[in-house]
Amino acid sequence: MKSNKFHVIVIALIVTALLITSCGEPTPLPTLPPAEELSTESVAQPVEAATEAPTEGEPPFETSIPAITTQDRKNIPVGKYPNQYNLSELEELTGGKLQLIGRSEIDPRLIEIFGDIPTDVSQRLPEDPLVEVPYYEIGKYGGQFEGLSLGPESGNSEFLSVRHANLVRYAEDLQTVVPYVAKDFSVNDELTEFTFTLRKGHKWSDGKPFTTDDVMFWYEDILMNKELTPEVPSYWVFGGEPIKIEKIDDVTFVIKTAAAAPGLMYWLASTWITPFAPRHYLESKHIKYNPDINKEAVDEGFASWVEYFFTWHGEWVDSVHRLGVPRLESYLMVEETTEYQLMVANPYFFAVDTAGQQLPYIDSTRESYTQDAQVIELKIINGEVDAKSQTLSFSSVPVFKQHEADGGYKVSLVESGTDGINLGFNATHKDPVLAEIFSNTDFKYAMSMALDRSEFNKVLCFGECEEISNGVPIHPSSSFAKPEWYTFMTEYNVEKANELLDKVGLDKRDADGWRLRPDGKRLVIFINYTIQAVTSDAMNLVKNYWEAVGVKVELKEIATEAYRSMVTNNDHDIATFTSGTILEPMFISNQYRFVPPFGDHSLEPITGQAWADWVASNGSKGIEPPDDVKRLFELTAKFKVSLPGSEEYIKTGQEIGDIHMKNMWLIGVISSPPSVMITKDRLANFSPMKITAFEFYRFYPYRPDQWFIK
Repeated sequence: MKSNKFHVIVIALIVTALLITSCGEPTPLPTLPPAEELSTESVAQPVEAATEAPTEGEPPFETSIPAITTQDRKNIPVGKYPNQYNLSELEELTGGKLQLIGRSEIDPRLIEIFGDIPTDVSQRLPEDPLVEVPYYEIGKYGGQFEGLSLGPESGNSEFLSVRHANLVRYAEDLQTVVPYVAKDFSVNDELTEFTFTLRKGHKWSDGKPFTTDDVMFWYEDILMNKELTPEVPSYWVFGGEPIKIEKIDDVTFVIKTAAAAPGLMYWLASTWITPFAPRHYLESKHIKYNPDINKEAVDEGFASWVEYFFTWHGEWVDSVHRLGVPRLESYLMVEETTEYQLMVANPYFFAVDTAGQQLPYIDSTRESYTQDAQVIELKIINGEVDAKSQTLSFSSVPVFKQHEADGGYKVSLVESGTDGINLGFNATHKDPVLAEIFSNTDFKYAMSMALDRSEFNKVLCFGECEEISNGVPIHPSSSFAKPEWYTFMTEYNVEKANELLDKVGLDKRDADGWRLRPDGKRLVIFINYTIQAVTSDAMNLVKNYWEAVGVKVELKEIATEAYRSMVTNNDHDIATFTSGTILEPMFISNQYRFVPPFGDHSLEPITGQAWADWVASNGSKGIEPPDDVKRLFELTAKFKVSLPGSEEYIKTGQEIGDIHMKNMWLIGVISSPPSVMITKDRLANFSPMKITAFEFYRFYPYRPDQWFIK
């Protein structure tokens, strides 16, 4: 298999066929050509040139390699990968020499946190740095990017994606996986060996070497450590066995799988989880290397060294609130309060532009926090946010457009990768009566038919969404999708809904007309939701329609952190949070939506964590699941190693979808509307996006490290 592009074999993974089409035609947007053509074709509506000369935007001396952009390549050939080179590759192609340039001053806050930092950029960059071709202009240093999130660990994946650095990433075409932190990679024909080469001389943000030892530390001492990782997550398991990693030398390692892993590269290109960790820094926090760490942890108020360790290291980077933890990201935290997080450019970042300037261009980034939807809207129309899409409501588009000129920003509508509004009843509720009710398929069919999806569409989407059930976690554009999955029990039929509710034993009512449970208590459904997942308007519609068939609903908007605590403790009646992973490249790489709890175990479980516990423990913990759930686990294991497009792949995928449709663990209400994208006029080199979604990790494919402030 060729190493320069990792394509899934069948048309199912041609992402142009997978882009969301369920919300009608989006507002026309300037679009980049396919990645293969970026070097030769113009982009519609290019960003205007900066009005002032870059402070360091052009080298102060002659360089034998001209500074190119995707719009003006100056006859320099395209490299092995689109819009990027390794320095050695560029110099070999051109026969020239690129002079490297860095900021003339190091931010004193970084020196205070990490110690002395060389002013000579050649001492900070790898021997063979990544060279990124800027989209429109050679940028300049300076300025501060203003971001906005719900909180330090909620609604912030978009901001984290601005600085994210993993081994690989998607290119702008959302089809091609290209190296990033890794210098290069290759995959064997059997899809069982994935070889990665790192960059010699690459350094962590504290100046210490980044090598394969950091990969092995993550693998041997974190992933495979039973105390830190009691169960290896499914996305690292193939053929029933966890991945194995072998060190070849200081810059080369191989990931090996027990069975074909067609989704592994796609997973690495979009996941927030980095398969490496700073060994030199974390060894002293690990009991294998520091026998006294447990005592230190207890003295610091922690239950054990395990809890203490995760205050220094976390899969979700922003779950670590300590200054000075070494990173490879483009920006490093220097200050954090309850109101914001401030970061500055990493002086050891491994990439440069085609003028030799070390990236990123922007000096600092600030992520402000607010849980208030009105405050979010106000900050945007006041022009206080440079780029934002996550958590913005489609219903706010008229307001955003009204203030577009005054706020100095642009409103765009971009295809969305999320799966719309979903409602999941908790079938493993702690209350056995509710667990029985919520597990009854006729009850869920009734609650689905009690919803008038046409009104949801009008109120929430201005008629632009599809009135479908998207509860089956497989997007309609998928190669094996069945049309009936998305229309099942979607008819608005109050009479039929009432009949089914009576049939399941909810036929008795109290003096106020509310339905009674079989034990005589009033049936009340408590729905606690977060605006990160669903709007208040949507939930009020749900309340009105379900109460119209006699089911009392209590609504409460809560913070995302409180929501996650609630669902992970199994204290919820209804789950309302899903983050997609329904497009084909994504569920090939990670199938967590196929099996209980039908979402991330710690961030967005829907229902059935006790079922998952039973399966994981071979029946020693949790609750034994129904036969259909057991079958889902079997099918998902088979699907994971099936060759995309094969008969087994299609057959297995369709059976998974059929089981989901029948059981309706998720009631889909309507499809997702187009995503609202806000970008400030001053943000240069911002690329029009094909899709905004956690699916492709937000901004990550669009190279935010080459944005700059005009």
